[in-house]
Amino acid sequence: MEYYNNILCMPAHSYYHVYADGPGQGDIVEYNYVSYAAYLKQAYRGTINVVREGKGEGNYALIELASIPPKYSKAIYADYPDPEKIAMRNPLLDSIKTDGLALQYYTDYRYPDGSPIPTERVDNIKLWTNNASILNAVDMHYQQHVSARAKQGKKPNKMAFFSNVANVLKSDLLKAWPNNLPTNRLRLQEKFFQYRKISYAAFIKKLKGNKNAEIIDDNLLNLLRYISTMPTRPYNTKVVEIYKEFMAGKIELYDKKTGEEFLPENYLDRNGQVKVFTESAVWTKLSQPANQVRIDKLRLGGKDFNDTQRPHRHRHSPFFSFSKISMDDRDLVWKDSNTMKRVKAYYSYDVASGCRVGSAYSMDKDEALFLDCMRDMFVFIDRNGFGIPMEVEVENHLVNKFFVQLQDMFPYLTICAPGNSQEKRAEHFNRYVKYQVEKNNHPGIGRWWLKSKYNRVPLDRVDDGFKQRMKSMDKLIADDIIDTLEYNNSLHPKQDVYPGMTRMQVLVENLNPDLPNLNKQFIYRYIGFETATSIQRNQYVSVQKMKYMLPHPNVLEMLAPNNREVMAYWMPDGEGAINEVYLYQNGQFICTCERLETYNEAKAERTDKDWAAKAKQDAYVAEFDKYVNGAAKEYAKLEIMKKQTVATKPARIIEPKPATVEPEVVTDYARKAIDDFFN
Repeated sequence: MEYYNNILCMPAHSYYHVYADGPGQGDIVEYNYVSYAAYLKQAYRGTINVVREGKGEGNYALIELASIPPKYSKAIYADYPDPEKIAMRNPLLDSIKTDGLALQYYTDYRYPDGSPIPTERVDNIKLWTNNASILNAVDMHYQQHVSARAKQGKKPNKMAFFSNVANVLKSDLLKAWPNNLPTNRLRLQEKFFQYRKISYAAFIKKLKGNKNAEIIDDNLLNLLRYISTMPTRPYNTKVVEIYKEFMAGKIELYDKKTGEEFLPENYLDRNGQVKVFTESAVWTKLSQPANQVRIDKLRLGGKDFNDTQRPHRHRHSPFFSFSKISMDDRDLVWKDSNTMKRVKAYYSYDVASGCRVGSAYSMDKDEALFLDCMRDMFVFIDRNGFGIPMEVEVENHLVNKFFVQLQDMFPYLTICAPGNSQEKRAEHFNRYVKYQVEKNNHPGIGRWWLKSKYNRVPLDRVDDGFKQRMKSMDKLIADDIIDTLEYNNSLHPKQDVYPGMTRMQVLVENLNPDLPNLNKQFIYRYIGFETATSIQRNQYVSVQKMKYMLPHPNVLEMLAPNNREVMAYWMPDGEGAINEVYLYQNGQFICTCERLETYNEAKAERTDKDWAAKAKQDAYVAEFDKYVNGAAKEYAKLEIMKKQTVATKPARIIEPKPATVEPEVVTDYARKAIDDFFN
């Protein structure tokens, strides 16, 4: 039921039956009072009075309730005993709520001359507050209208929508909401969109104070802004007082940065007189949003301005786990009962799943705490066979010494601005764990100064101090680990994206497919523990009182001349065992050494493990012998033989005698042969 031109009406579509394929088409899916054909016949004959036809997009036909024949009106009144009351229930009326911010705005508003909104003849504050409250409800229904039309692929029907709103304003439905909104459809539509654009200022008639507004021009306004940003952060009353003293020559003003002196003659009016204005006028000028944000930039601290004034970026979480991790520190809620100090914690979170994947605890917030958290995270990664996270998000404080190493370890590095808790995801996760898990498991979680009474904890005063609950450090850490397990295994908050999955399930089952493999020999050099050691007996190194065997004797070829000193990097696994170490010399990777297992020398007591350890050592010794013997064959067996020498006397110089030539003797070989034969 609804009123139309003060006539109680019933929508036609509520009078005739509902059909599957439209009015009068297909099967009846819902019975009302008459068939569609009967409705048309009654309308044609004038049996019923159709006060508004259903022509025009967005309109529907209305029937005067009093004109419906008694045969049907009796059934209608049986279903709707009080149709007048029902007609008064307008969806728009039900949506109107008093806008408290509008009331505050009009109450605090001052015209340029400092005067408030007048209320002598008409209570404009009340009227304009009601205007805003009504248009807020209209805006909500307009958005629903736009959305419904968009689903049909149509544009909003502004004419029909604002005609209906104008009809409501003309009726007596809004008696409880006195207003001066226009009832003309076009004027109402214009005022609605103006209100959407400039909000509460749309109703203020700025007809007064124009001359007074010229008193505080831009030049004078700059001076007042400078005064308001002084370190003492003066109230508007004090701003005016300082201005008057300055203009009277009682004080001097100068720019501390440049040393420039401000001169009173630069701020006189056209007649050379000191400008006079009220404190309200100063408030109006300085409270203008464009001025206020500049003033707050200088008056507020960096964190306060960032949290309250500076625009922040709007983001959404990644879908794949380990696409990004975020790290941050916090103090555990209670103090350590032994040291009377708070235990420091450092956490690493996967942003997509929200899982806490690394934790470390200490009484000191230092670099070691950060490294311990990194180690714990990589132990978790190694234990589960995950890859290296694609991006790490850290704060500038405490981590600035590790930026170069982090850039080498992770594909992407994000450094958050100091004090910008909005940017760092880990801050949000810390708060969630505190108030959604810890608060439910432990009493006394919260702070005494918080606004929410549910998160504010009472403090009992003793002498000049306050009583605070304490636990031992071991108990605090144990509780925190239990809370972490509960948090990681609770349902992921985005059940529409990860239905039925816990945070840990999201982490494990939605890993980013592009994660780099975990190269422990590279990573451990940055975050692992280090031990200076040396290669002994060409076989092993000692680390943490354990022996670790070289993978092959040819590792010796990689060492610097006459230098067996190396640096071993290592990390314990989840059970605290060190299964392998990574050797470096002069910053260069040498090899990975596995633990050297001993075996029982008594054969009768050897186990399979002993035999395996012995076989491994035998193999290394055999490789060593082969390595050494093979090299020995390549060497020539050299011996040194002393050279024999004959001693001689010094030679004398003898003059040579003249040479004599003897006659050449010719042998008769034929004669010699005959003689030899007979003899």
